[in-house]
Amino acid sequence: MPAAAPIRWADPSTWPWVVWVWLAMLLAGCAKPLWRWFQRQRAQSWPTVQGRIEQVEVKKKKQFLIPSAPRGRAPVYTAELAYSYAVEGHCYSGNYKREFGSEEEAWEFVRDLQGKSAIVSHNPRNPAKSMLSEDAVTALLNSRPPAPEGKFQVRVWEVPGWAKPLLWPFIVLSGVGLGLSLWVHLGAVTGQKVAPEAFFWMLHVGIFVVWVPAVLVAAKRVGATRRKDYWKLVLRGSPEWMRYMVYGFLGYAMLNFAIFLFQAPQGGSGANPPAVVWRGFSGHWMAFYSAALAALYSAVASQSNSSPQHPPYTKT
Repeated sequence: MPAAAPIRWADPSTWPWVVWVWLAMLLAGCAKPLWRWFQRQRAQSWPTVQGRIEQVEVKKKKQFLIPSAPRGRAPVYTAELAYSYAVEGHCYSGNYKREFGSEEEAWEFVRDLQGKSAIVSHNPRNPAKSMLSEDAVTALLNSRPPAPEGKFQVRVWEVPGWAKPLLWPFIVLSGVGLGLSLWVHLGAVTGQKVAPEAFFWMLHVGIFVVWVPAVLVAAKRVGATRRKDYWKLVLRGSPEWMRYMVYGFLGYAMLNFAIFLFQAPQGGSGANPPAVVWRGFSGHWMAFYSAALAALYSAVASQSNSSPQHPPYTKT
């Protein structure tokens, strides 16, 4: 049987397929946020004028490629602010959109904003192109009175009771994967390989086994909306120490991988990766396994009363 080709981290053509899958997932997840960041940075130098919120609206996001959203999955709603502004005597209009995991939360976002003044940034070369910056939106939200206490709480959808027992095998696998990853990592930090070579690829593949159900459960509970408090909602129902564990491992994984990039072997690791390679990848293993463990356990531990019943709300 021919020996496996050596892995040289300075030569991407020798990287294993798992690395390319990770990079593809990372790029896919970062593309849209990076584009939005670029647009916001470009708009910072644009001149501003006083505008007005002409209309507010909440729409249920259309599902593309599939006839409808899977049954029981939390829908995604888009809150829209239509605004107008004038530049050198000419009137223009624009639109600001933000996604939310519940209709109530989207309506709370647009509450009392119609008719409000807002600062609009516009392109000096093409005044028809404009943008409401995040600072302008924040100032707009702060200019209105607070909502009545106990109203417009963020809803976290519940996993059906019959499905919760099915999650326990994945919770156990996540815990085992996290324990093995931590054991391997601590050994690698001291320069030792404490596990057989087969564990290197078993722990790689195991991530996909537990991560797929974890992502599906998170989408069921919160929706697929990107939001600042996404993980806070996904982990609702878990103990406080578990949430800190996830945040700690995620932060450590980024720091650990940055260090690994400077320590990666240049001559290739072959079929027998050295301890420094185990250390580099085990940081990611711990992050993925801990996140899957916490997300799945939160879904199982969360009680039906953890999702508050929303009182009627007014669409303004």
